[in-house]
Amino acid sequence: MPSLLLAQTEDATTMPNTASDAVAAAAGTGLSAVWGGLMIFWLILVLVSVIFFIWWIVLLIDLTKREWPQKTTYLIIMIIGLFIPFGLLIVDLIYYFGVVKKGVGSKSGGAPATPAA
Repeated sequence: MPSLLLAQTEDATTMPNTASDAVAAAAGTGLSAVWGGLMIFWLILVLVSVIFFIWWIVLLIDLTKREWPQKTTYLIIMIIGLFIPFGLLIVDLIYYFGVVKKGVGSKSGGAPATPAA
């Protein structure tokens, strides 16, 4: 009796089931496509975040070199923007177009001015 059952289970497992194999292959292909798309999306998001973080450091250095009355306010805003989602993007753009492009304040740290005779 056990050999009869064993023979039946072997025959049942060796029979090809092409319909379920095709469905499993299609599901695996679809899942890998979705996973690959998500990975590309996250890699692009990380790359953009790193670029804006580097740009934030450059603007923070620019902020510390400028001499103007609202320096402390912008410094606090720049640091707070680091902890807010999309804060770096917003703060960087506001500081760049509001201060750097307009040329507000004087930059120190350059060559010392020659005294007038």
